[in-house]
Amino acid sequence: MSEIQLYLVEAGKNKDEARKIAQETAGKLERKQIQLLALVESVGEYINNEDATLRSHSLAYLADVLDAISLRVLSLQQRSLLTEFILSRIRDDSEGIAACAKALVALERLGKWDGETVRNIIDTLIDSTHPLKQFKLQGERYAVLQLIDLLLANYRQIITNRAKDDHDFIARFTSYFEGEKDPRNLMIVFSVVMVPMTEWDLGPSTQDLFELVYNYFPITFKPPPGDPFGITAQDLKDRLRACIASTSAFAPYSFSALLDKLDSTSINTKRDVLQALISCINNYEPLIVTRYSITLWDALKFEILNLQEEDLAQSSLEALGNLTKQLELAGSAALNAFLKPLIKECNEHLEDAPTKQSDAAGKILSEIAKTSPDVADSIVKGVMPSLLSLFQSSNSIARRRGLVEVLNQLLRGVEEVSTRWQTRDEDGLIVSDRATTHAFTAFTKQSVELLLEAVVSGPKTEISFRLCSLHALGHMLKIRQLLSEADAQSVVASCTDIVVHEYGTSSDEIKAASVSTIIAAARQYPKLAVEKALPVMLAELPDRPEPGIFTYEPALEVLARLSVEPQLADTIIVRLKHKLEAAKRQSAPQTYIVALLSAFLYIFTHGTPTKSEGILKVSYLNDLALPWLEEAIGLNQAENPMLSSEVAVDIISRMCAIILRDQSQHTQNQVYNVTGRLFESLRARQPTPEADGQHKPGSALGVIASLYFHAAFRTHVYEEAIPRELLSALMNITRDDTQTSATHDAAVRHTSLVINKFVPPTGLEQVLSEIAPGLLKVDKFRTSADIDVAFAVLKGFVVHGKSSKLAAQYLQQLLQLLSSETLGLAVADGLGRLFSSDELLTKQNYCSISGLYKQRTFTLCCGAIESGMKTAPASCKQNYLIAMSGMLRDLPYGIIRPVLATLAPMLLQSLDSAGLKLQKVKKSALISLEAVLLHDPSTLDEHSASIVSRLLDCTNPAVNQEEVRVVGLRCLKLLPAQLKREKVIPHRRQVTARLLACLDDKKRSVRAEAVRCQSAWLDLEKAEDED
Repeated sequence: MSEIQLYLVEAGKNKDEARKIAQETAGKLERKQIQLLALVESVGEYINNEDATLRSHSLAYLADVLDAISLRVLSLQQRSLLTEFILSRIRDDSEGIAACAKALVALERLGKWDGETVRNIIDTLIDSTHPLKQFKLQGERYAVLQLIDLLLANYRQIITNRAKDDHDFIARFTSYFEGEKDPRNLMIVFSVVMVPMTEWDLGPSTQDLFELVYNYFPITFKPPPGDPFGITAQDLKDRLRACIASTSAFAPYSFSALLDKLDSTSINTKRDVLQALISCINNYEPLIVTRYSITLWDALKFEILNLQEEDLAQSSLEALGNLTKQLELAGSAALNAFLKPLIKECNEHLEDAPTKQSDAAGKILSEIAKTSPDVADSIVKGVMPSLLSLFQSSNSIARRRGLVEVLNQLLRGVEEVSTRWQTRDEDGLIVSDRATTHAFTAFTKQSVELLLEAVVSGPKTEISFRLCSLHALGHMLKIRQLLSEADAQSVVASCTDIVVHEYGTSSDEIKAASVSTIIAAARQYPKLAVEKALPVMLAELPDRPEPGIFTYEPALEVLARLSVEPQLADTIIVRLKHKLEAAKRQSAPQTYIVALLSAFLYIFTHGTPTKSEGILKVSYLNDLALPWLEEAIGLNQAENPMLSSEVAVDIISRMCAIILRDQSQHTQNQVYNVTGRLFESLRARQPTPEADGQHKPGSALGVIASLYFHAAFRTHVYEEAIPRELLSALMNITRDDTQTSATHDAAVRHTSLVINKFVPPTGLEQVLSEIAPGLLKVDKFRTSADIDVAFAVLKGFVVHGKSSKLAAQYLQQLLQLLSSETLGLAVADGLGRLFSSDELLTKQNYCSISGLYKQRTFTLCCGAIESGMKTAPASCKQNYLIAMSGMLRDLPYGIIRPVLATLAPMLLQSLDSAGLKLQKVKKSALISLEAVLLHDPSTLDEHSASIVSRLLDCTNPAVNQEEVRVVGLRCLKLLPAQLKREKVIPHRRQVTARLLACLDDKKRSVRAEAVRCQSAWLDLEKAEDED
């Protein structure tokens, strides 16, 4: 059989095999084993066959051969003859149109066409295959569209010239694509018609071309499950929207059509309309948009004033803002004609404040004011006189609050546009600045007076009114040079008075807003803050407050938060240092000492202390933190024994770590040498309140300090040495049952840190065998302390991921101990710590962190826990559930998903855990169950009955903590929506009855979740009634 005969045999049943045959023919052509003429003649026998399928497949054979041919095999003359041959087939026979299109695409790849050939191809397609919808198969239309897309991409100017002044061609080109419905084809159609829309003079075909694309609006396409082409509804919407907004010539048709659709009852349709309007407004010429500005205003304001969905109002506001920008480009007359009715209507709504319409009017004014400084001035001049007049004439606090809320909205707009007050020349020099000439300056003094009166003299019970007024003052302070220094001083004085004198009577929101206002003032007027605010706040900090009196807290909070201003940070540090020294001399209560230290920690964490070359000055460490730390752990004589507490040492050590972390290696080495005594005295004990409370002989405070220092140190601080003595001391402290819980936990974390940072993976086993013989042999473990040491070491090298073999072997040995009645619980807790995140074990602290360590470790543990639980004695099964819940607590859902089938039964058994000590187990299991219900609910279908009963049991306040009850109700709420309906309907009466008790729960969070849960189950009942 000839090759074409073989191709025809395979074409209908195995396209890949048929394509290989065509490729073999192409290879023979390249090797000149056959001639092109012979190929065409072999095809010719079947092209004229009465069987349409044979004609189509024979052309497909030719197309596949041409597609497989390499460049420069066919001459220009041969390609021209083949092109004409294929075009003649298109004119004479509609069968095989897809193959003809593919053949032409293949020929174009082999060599560019001249202008005459391009015109001939496009004319042949438009004339002989019009309309495209006559071809019923999507693949045929798709091939033709790909060819047209290729022509417009590579020969756009030629086709544009062909269409020039030929309105008949444009009309036929427009109607050619009518009736297409396939999403893949539509993506190309929308792309193709963009060319005439943007580059051709459409003439009488303008409306036809607009209607061609607008007929598809709005897009309602939903891709089928597992769609291999990946086309989404959003892809189609984006292309369609680009077509509608492509040319201003569409304006007479697009605006009216879109505004008609805006009246739709469908929220999704409204969303699409608003996005299309935004695109049209942005892309049409400003003068064209001007003609429709009032019509657009009338439609868009309705969506804002009569709020249905928040995102619809936000899109409408965006459209109005863009419309204003376009009108400003069109000229002042058009802009003023638009702003005048807008301002008038907004003022009318202000008269009825507070209403939803007055709030919406404020949003409109804010959005329009953001457009430009000139527009903002127009808005301010048109609105502020009316707003202030209404405020002064009203005796209603509610109305005044509504007006201040509108003022807040307007100030936000002015604040945003204030960044554009300055104009600069080409060299970047300021040419003009409107900071002192903009429209709001005329209303500043009156506004400040009214707002201060509201803040200071307003009823203390009117929290929202005072809060709105404080926010307005904050906005005014943020606008550059809006307030005079005298006005700013009045604002600071009033806010300072609130913070200082309304302690215990003012709401937290009022205090927070007052603090934020003081900070805003400090940003604009640092000197004012230093001279006026700081002295008042410092005066509120006593040398020795009475025990149980915490009136100093608001002032301390303000001072700490003011440190975000670079000009104030160092001043505040110095003043607070003096306060701390005085407090120590006066033997102030420990709570006061800790509060002052916490303020320092906030300053170094969130404030802006002085930096040198981007790094905090090391003098902060030498002059502040280190002397305090030496006092606290007893290396120097402490003036106040109360400084020697675990909390104080923890705070000071954190400060040291923050300052030290980014220092150079040289500086860190110097600090290491200076602080050597810290690490030599790890086991020294100091009397502390924590030790007394736990009936321990003292606290090894050096362990806590050493932990944070080693977290900040770079890995080369020990040069090539391994800190064996340090590691040995930490292990001994971990095993010492006379240590406090804080020092024990610090020793555990410290061990992991040292193993990760300072012990090379290659020598790990040797180091461990030297300092802790038998540590890698779990059969020698006798106490839970041994388990703690083992998991501390394991975490250190598991996290860096470079000792995977040792990690796997050691972990399997430890997992076997879960079945131990004496050590099983300790192992279960250890597994939880192994997976938990540690704020110090991070890359920022120069640790080695493998991104896959949790996934690898979980894979090792999961199977062992599942199999071990099946064979474990009944008394130890709980250990496995605790271990699993501890692991799941800090695992991303993506790691859990592959083993859901295994995990589901264990999760459900975890919900049966009894006793308050196991509440963490329940909570962890419920959180994991919630994730499964959200992402893979089908996994739980077979367990639906037991899930319902167990979740209901989790809502019982007698045996479950508040957090467990809340998460249990969240899971229960998901069942009607996520599980199959027939699985949950049998339980609805039981659930709704049990939820009645939850609605009377003593905790508000539980009651709120119970209401939502009840609603979900009642909706299920209503749906059944409707059916």
